[in-house]
Amino acid sequence: MMKKILYLFIILVSIKTINAQHACADHKAAHFNRALNKRMAMPTSYTPPETKYDLKFYHLNLNVERNTAYISGNVVSKAKVMVASLDSFAFLLHQNHIIDSVYVNGARRNFVRQDSLVKATAGTPIPLNTTFDAIVYYRGTCPSGGGAAIGDGYNVGTSPSWGNQASWSLSESLVAYQWFPCKQDLTDKIDSSWVFATTDSANMVGSNGLLKNIVSLGTKKRYEWKSRYPIDYYLISVSTAKYRAYNLYAKPQYLAPDSIFIQNFIYDNAIGNPSWNTQKTALNKIKQTIELQSKLFGMYPFYKEKYGHCMAPLGGGMEHQTMTTLGFFDFELDAHELGHQWWGDNVTCKAWKDIFINEGWASYSEYLCHQYLPAISGTSAASKMTNVHTNVMSQPGGSSYFTNADTVDASVIFDSRLTYDKGSAIIHTLRYTINNDSVFFPAIRGFQNTYKFNVASVIDFKNYMQTYTGINLTQFFNQWYYGEGYPTFNVKWNQASGNFILKSTQTQSMPSSVPLFITDVDYRISRTAKPDTVIRLNHANLIENYTIPLTGTVTSVFVDPSNWILNKVIGPVQDPTLVSTIGIEEFEQATFFIGPNPTSDVLNIYLYNSDKAVVEITDITGKLVGMQMIKSQAEFDISKYSNGIYNVTIKNTHGDILKTTKIVKN
Repeated sequence: MMKKILYLFIILVSIKTINAQHACADHKAAHFNRALNKRMAMPTSYTPPETKYDLKFYHLNLNVERNTAYISGNVVSKAKVMVASLDSFAFLLHQNHIIDSVYVNGARRNFVRQDSLVKATAGTPIPLNTTFDAIVYYRGTCPSGGGAAIGDGYNVGTSPSWGNQASWSLSESLVAYQWFPCKQDLTDKIDSSWVFATTDSANMVGSNGLLKNIVSLGTKKRYEWKSRYPIDYYLISVSTAKYRAYNLYAKPQYLAPDSIFIQNFIYDNAIGNPSWNTQKTALNKIKQTIELQSKLFGMYPFYKEKYGHCMAPLGGGMEHQTMTTLGFFDFELDAHELGHQWWGDNVTCKAWKDIFINEGWASYSEYLCHQYLPAISGTSAASKMTNVHTNVMSQPGGSSYFTNADTVDASVIFDSRLTYDKGSAIIHTLRYTINNDSVFFPAIRGFQNTYKFNVASVIDFKNYMQTYTGINLTQFFNQWYYGEGYPTFNVKWNQASGNFILKSTQTQSMPSSVPLFITDVDYRISRTAKPDTVIRLNHANLIENYTIPLTGTVTSVFVDPSNWILNKVIGPVQDPTLVSTIGIEEFEQATFFIGPNPTSDVLNIYLYNSDKAVVEITDITGKLVGMQMIKSQAEFDISKYSNGIYNVTIKNTHGDILKTTKIVKN
């Protein structure tokens, strides 16, 4: 989605505050539910009729102005039938709009409306795999009062800094229908799109793709934008204002000697104004940022067209494909929205519950830009991740995993702490777990290439990374993504007989969710007249004792000094009573992880101290619905189970019950 920034913008200065909320996330939480209530109230077996065809092409022909939410025009759809025969063309359009006519395959058709759902007859039923076209002529004033992630599906406002009027679309997540007739299905990317917008000649209109033509029509002009890249419905956009163009070029190393065109539509009274210089300086940094992200994630996906920005008076930014809409320019905001061009636009979340694909990665893009561009970022990568971790651990629980039921709760989906910051922190820890950037970044580029111009789920991402790296990531995702909370390490140390002795006791903020975080932990040891040394130790028990031969006098110990994992620390303090733990078995073990709970698709079971066990799943009547012998861990697909409560029983190979618990499937 959009950027979910951590600061307020006052005139020309973006003020960053530790642990502040992403402003755009707050807007989403305030408005998202209203747009979903009617559609999500449908029975779970309901199949939207607009899913019966596969969209191939959109052509929006619209009349727009900078000072009104009134829109008129038509939208052409070209699609392929995906059912045995199609007897009607279904689409969504808000009730505010009058539909003048609907044509299917060149003939005017009758249609019926139920709330925002419109169904037009197709004439003779259209057979499977046949391509057809439809045109909807409509007009009306787009609704106001909230509905999109930041405002409405279509907005009108005046810049508080420049006094410039603007109108702009913002379709995330399910409000494209507020301003044009559409199909709102994440899994159906449109193969290509045109946006033609006619407006007063004083205005300019920005949109996706390439500006192929500007046609003079008396006192008006028509801006003709065309894109040949696949695009999801919520990423199509128009922004209208009195703009002036400010163009830049980036030169990624793998594109030489060509360059990427960066086309920016800036308020006309801002360009040339000395007060805009701060933002101009920030905007100019986008050249280095796009070059860096092209190196890390793979070539900018839409390099054959452009990247760019349209200014609009909103509190953050929205990653419209090839042309972000934003309220102001700031290094971190710009890096986040650019990151979305890979994470959200090129590869889009398969469902809104997979928003980690979009927002976790766009948020981590901020950190990477601080890390690799320190000379221009203005913030150290270390302080950035410290702020991220502090915000995540400001509360004891919370998961980045969402169920289908959660997708109707905006405060969950767009949660600044869990969606953005914890998502970013999880990726940071995954990078640490892989422990080799020469593997991590090629894996990321491979994932982008495998799912380019398509959609992917978190499970797709997990499976891909697991296959590429050869690391079993089930436990990792169980505790960090599906699980809640974080560990606290109470660390004591001593030095005796040439050995460094360390004792680390782990507690968890939400032990009912994750009873033990199994993770490597770095310890930095400072010694007199010796360089600091960093050792990496695996923490696999509640209490860990380590004995390490070490010369020199230890003066201090630091836990996770580079802040790779979410954790709090007590100590470390020197404890003269600690002695060598060689031959000593002092530990406690957690036993099982069963989760996430509730869940809608997967159930992970991990045996901490058992090699084999039998898992039985029964419904509330006691009927056995699943049984499997597992070794150490297993992932169950329960997506086809009916919603409800189930009992999970774990038995050893002798039939003794080791654990029983209830889970909720929704």
